[in-house]
Amino acid sequence: MKDLNAFYGFKNGDFILLQLYKLLKNKVKKEITYYLKKSICIDIKNEHVDVFTVTIYDELVEMDIMEVKNIIFNNIISSQFFLINTKNTIDIDVTIGCSKGLDRDLLVYAERALHSAKMNYIHFMYYDSKLYKNHFINEELLTTLHRNINNKTVEPYFQAIQDNKTSKIIKYEALMRIIDKEGNIIMPQAFIEKARKYRLFNKMMEILILKVIKYIKKYKIEVSINLDYSDILNPTMKNIIIDNIKNSNVGKYLTIEILESKKISNYYLVNDFINDLKAYDVKIAIDDFGSGFSNYEHILNINTDYIKLDGSLIKKIDVDVYYNLLKSIVQFCKEQDIKVVAEFVSDLKIQRYVKSLDIDYSQGYYIGKPEKIDILMKGDNES
Repeated sequence: MKDLNAFYGFKNGDFILLQLYKLLKNKVKKEITYYLKKSICIDIKNEHVDVFTVTIYDELVEMDIMEVKNIIFNNIISSQFFLINTKNTIDIDVTIGCSKGLDRDLLVYAERALHSAKMNYIHFMYYDSKLYKNHFINEELLTTLHRNINNKTVEPYFQAIQDNKTSKIIKYEALMRIIDKEGNIIMPQAFIEKARKYRLFNKMMEILILKVIKYIKKYKIEVSINLDYSDILNPTMKNIIIDNIKNSNVGKYLTIEILESKKISNYYLVNDFINDLKAYDVKIAIDDFGSGFSNYEHILNINTDYIKLDGSLIKKIDVDVYYNLLKSIVQFCKEQDIKVVAEFVSDLKIQRYVKSLDIDYSQGYYIGKPEKIDILMKGDNES
């Protein structure tokens, strides 16, 4: 807002905020209500200057929280905002902080999440209010992380990936989950970054990898694991992975997904890491390709087997410009003999578009939600 006020004046700044308030109060509120498929209380306020609150008085699961966030985010960034006495319009960006719970300080936690998102240059951050009683040091979360490490209750939840030619599930993505003292599953947005700051993420990742290897051996399933750029640069993480696969003969079942590829600045180090993994037949995927309209440099410079198309593009696949963009990416990958995975395939309509582009694989809630391994394998056995 400081930039907008400086460039266009305070009256235009106030006018933009008024338009944003009306957008939230009307279109966004209606879309949230339509998505949730029930009449609930949604309170929208302009708390101060350019900070707005959207309070939903209902129990939302992880998928609902993320979809509500997407509704808010997509509406704001796709809208054009008018200036006074001119036909000119501008677009604006948005950062979202979210919290869930019954605590009277819920707004404090949401604002803290918002602050953390801004500091980390990301558009969304989620804080679970149960874990943020202390604003400065989260002793309860720290205790929870240590308990999960000591009890080895860090669990991989597996989300299915479908081969679009055969419509069969051919592999799974392992997603990290931990539990609180009541046995509730904690969303990864609430603990991943803190685990890194507390220098506990490596221990958690080692538990996850060992469990993934155990399940691969038991069920002979193909599994992918996420690592971001900072993990790749971390020699400890590299040793954890190499040491645990070199004697287990599971490399051919394993794919490493490289997150935050837009941050990659040293391709030599990345490919050195990749080559060490490929010596054990591990495959490589570039995750979230197309986020922020990533260029093709990553594909050309990284020895990858797959790319995973960013969900922000897949959600808009029915819009011509995004369809054509995805078409060009898919065509390029086919020419380079790289397989393509569509993430966030949430319904049949999106899946039909995905198949029309001849995208190799699909992943998302329409294909399957993240589940514990025993639930997935029980379902397979029953079928």
